[in-house]
Amino acid sequence: MLYIVGTQKEAQKLKELLPEEVFVEVMGTAKIIDEAYGSERNIFESDGGYVCIVENDTDVAELNSKYEVDLYTTDPEYCTKLSNDWLNVLILCNNEFAITVLLSTQTAVSERFCDEL
Repeated sequence: MLYIVGTQKEAQKLKELLPEEVFVEVMGTAKIIDEAYGSERNIFESDGGYVCIVENDTDVAELNSKYEVDLYTTDPEYCTKLSNDWLNVLILCNNEFAITVLLSTQTAVSERFCDEL
C-alpha cells in the first residue's frame, strides 16, 4: 500500500505497519520537515515536502497517476540503500520542496536507482 506522510503525527500512525528501519527513517525525515516548515502546513502545497513509502509496483503506478511522481523518468538528487530491502530516494522539486521516497527493492523500478542490488 502506498503511504504518503507529511508530519510526525501522520508518521506515528504507521508504526505497526512498516518495517522498523523504514519507520525510523520516516519519523526522522518528518521531524526535520516539521521543525523547518511547521507541522500544520499543507504537505502538497506549502514548502517542505513529504515522504512516500512505496512497497510494490502497484504503488509505483499509483504514485505516478495520483501524485504525478514518475519514478521511471525522475532523476533523484541521491539514492542510498536503507537496507537490503529498502532504498531512500530524494527528489528535489525546488529549493524548498522535496519528496523522499522509501522504495522497496522488490519494485521493478528500484534497479534504476541503485547498482548494488
